[in-house]
Amino acid sequence: IYGFARLLLRGNVSEGETKEYLSIIEQESGRLATMATNVLNMTKIENQSILTDVTKFNLSEQLRRCVLLLEKKWTEKNIEMSCGFNEHMICANEEMLKQVWINLLDNAIKFAPENGIVAIQIYERPDSVSVAIKNNGPKISDKDKMRIFNKFFQADTSHAAQGTGIGLSIVKKITELHKGKVWAESSDQETVFWVCLPKDKK
Repeated sequence: IYGFARLLLRGNVSEGETKEYLSIIEQESGRLATMATNVLNMTKIENQSILTDVTKFNLSEQLRRCVLLLEKKWTEKNIEMSCGFNEHMICANEEMLKQVWINLLDNAIKFAPENGIVAIQIYERPDSVSVAIKNNGPKISDKDKMRIFNKFFQADTSHAAQGTGIGLSIVKKITELHKGKVWAESSDQETVFWVCLPKDKK
């Protein structure tokens, strides 16, 4: 960022180059801002051992809102978004779970091919609610599947500039605070991230 800003300040830059440099500065500034926010969120979550602010809310509606928040990203890639689920209620920390879905959906969109598919499904059992977020992107190797939830790990270096390597570790920590489990399944046909959360017993 600093280098491109210096070039602009020096002048003698064409209009086309100016637009290109400003675009790079904007993208990198956004990425760094996101990284700073994620690092702060991760620090806050890591220091939390007890789940607070638990309320009952509509999980299905929350997922639909998260899809709308990311509409610009999936429409730019002409991705088909499939939300095949009924209404499901859950007792959880609403703001924390929002971070989980945003991170997983953002990843699913990022790694889906142009004109690809991202699908969300909810499965409810007597003692748990599971959310599956899948895409038809590249397979995650068995080796990488063991490390993708580690802080700052990025499996696909070609997408490194688009991410921070913190999102999935935030997902894991928030899921664990809810006494749940998160894992990935991947094949040549599709990749699925599962979040399984216990239902409130009250």
